[in-house]
Amino acid sequence: MGRSKKMKTTGKQSSKQRSRIRGFSLIELVLAVAVIMILAAFAIPNFTSAMHTAHLKGVVSDYSGLLQNERIRAVGDDRYYSAYIIGNSPSEAFVDIYPQQTNGASGTGGTAVNPNDPLIPINNEIRQKAVGTAPNTSSLQLLLLPANSPVVPLDGSSTASPPTFGPRGLPCKPLSGVCDTLGGPQAYWTFFQNTVTQQWGAVTITPAGRIQRWIYTGGPTGIWVSY
Repeated sequence: MGRSKKMKTTGKQSSKQRSRIRGFSLIELVLAVAVIMILAAFAIPNFTSAMHTAHLKGVVSDYSGLLQNERIRAVGDDRYYSAYIIGNSPSEAFVDIYPQQTNGASGTGGTAVNPNDPLIPINNEIRQKAVGTAPNTSSLQLLLLPANSPVVPLDGSSTASPPTFGPRGLPCKPLSGVCDTLGGPQAYWTFFQNTVTQQWGAVTITPAGRIQRWIYTGGPTGIWVSY
């Protein structure tokens, strides 16, 4: 008799264990999938936005590094060098160093890349933009220069005023084979935009030769933030 009760109890326990092992019910599975889809609906747009921002910041950072390389080479070689962006989707930026002329000029005026020129690729989403199309440049200028400064930053997107460093490591504007600070202090800014998100970035050079990276926060009250 006791053995029979024990067998019945064991049978009930086995039945409960099998019920637990059986897994999720259809309702539980549907609810789990619904929760995952809701979480994905929030996470995927945030991830995509972060990815596009990373593309913009990557180009801005790479370009600022290229300008720093240009500055170091200009001092080391006792010459002046300019940086250009050529091509369009894909495009690339390079320091126009070779060939080197006897009058101190260098490169091809931005028309061709020499295999030995420092170069960076630019992500297909990112375009260099003229200063006239960039947002809130007046506020950026106040961050770049003193309020009463007579210096007007040169547009780095123009082939007439590519960002240029002279042999003193200071920005200058090429003129008749000469590029130094004797013509007065110079500053540069170059703007970039992500064509997918319309987000803006910039690289600036102060008259003292400081290179800075910027991201625009966007919106009607957007500001330029250095990073």
